[in-house]
Amino acid sequence: MVGIDVVDVERFREVLARRGERLLERIFTQREIAYALSARSPLREERLAARFAAKEAFLKALGHPVPLKEIEVVNDENGRPRILFRGRPYPLSLSHTRGIAVAVTVIPQPAPGAARRA
Repeated sequence: MVGIDVVDVERFREVLARRGERLLERIFTQREIAYALSARSPLREERLAARFAAKEAFLKALGHPVPLKEIEVVNDENGRPRILFRGRPYPLSLSHTRGIAVAVTVIPQPAPGAARRA
């Protein structure tokens, strides 16, 4: 299954400004937060928006809800982003500008945690 999501970076920045650290801790892992906060604004918010888009794209591909913190965006040894879900890596493509962040991911079938049809 394929999942894609687009996030308006400015809108995401506004939500972060209102909800702050509490929102970060509800959505992102400590490793994701550390990676994003290692950059200056506006790149910091772009990184967070792209990671949020990645989590939403993965949920769409997965086909059922899971807590967002169970989905982690990490960079491999070459700096390429990957989704980590329940210890397994999944391919991910991210792109972001000051205006938008987009993510695409693919989950091979059957999806993890999906019930098998008889």
